[in-house]
Amino acid sequence: MKKKKPVRAAKPGPVKMKVKKQAGTQAYEKILNNMRTDIMRIVKGTQGGTLVPADVGDEADQATQSSERELLFELSDNERNSLDAVEAALRKIDTGVYGVCESCRKTIAAPRLKAIPHARYCIGCQARFDTPKA
Repeated sequence: MKKKKPVRAAKPGPVKMKVKKQAGTQAYEKILNNMRTDIMRIVKGTQGGTLVPADVGDEADQATQSSERELLFELSDNERNSLDAVEAALRKIDTGVYGVCESCRKTIAAPRLKAIPHARYCIGCQARFDTPKA
């Protein structure tokens, strides 16, 4: 009698799924890509380093330079947050979930997306988040 060889299961490989983009997202994708380009241009412009070293000038000059530095840090923080939001929206387009509220899972209204293409929430959920709690 022949010995049976044990049957081995195939190793599962990475599953590549092609997600079909939602119809009507091409215009938003173009807008978001333009926004990303603009943000990157601003960030690169602020990283050019137009500031003079802190030890140059009198106290008034140094105070001005300090204010400029604070403004640049704030700007880059705001720009970083904006860039993160834009890139998250672009990923949603790629995965087919763009325009869906992250809270209630309902479709975000087109006028809201036209005003804020990287909106994460529908207007109702956003209003709830923005309303201060008593």
